[in-house]
Amino acid sequence: MGSIWTVKREELMETTVDLLNRLTEFNEMSDFMKDEEFEKTLGIVAKLIINPDVPAAKATLLITQLQAYSAKFAMMAAWYSHVKKDDRAKKNMYYAIREATDKLVDALKYSVRNF
Repeated sequence: MGSIWTVKREELMETTVDLLNRLTEFNEMSDFMKDEEFEKTLGIVAKLIINPDVPAAKATLLITQLQAYSAKFAMMAAWYSHVKKDDRAKKNMYYAIREATDKLVDALKYSVRNF
């Protein structure tokens, strides 16, 4: 009887394929947004999906960087909400990545605090 943590090769391959599909979608999002910080944030997320084990020293740097990006995303979302109202898709993407980035920062803070 195998452990609950035993992963069958087929399951691992499906997971790898799913990851590659997500990364392809990240490229499509980046192409659509044409925003350097958006692209960098997606890159950080992809790296964390692949290897979530972040040393505390690196995590503290990521927290600061990601929080700065999140602030930019919040300002861009407000810009597209109140001034440049003609691009709802970008506005919604900025709101979504700001929220996701804030949650990622919270998780990194928790990991630094508890390890």
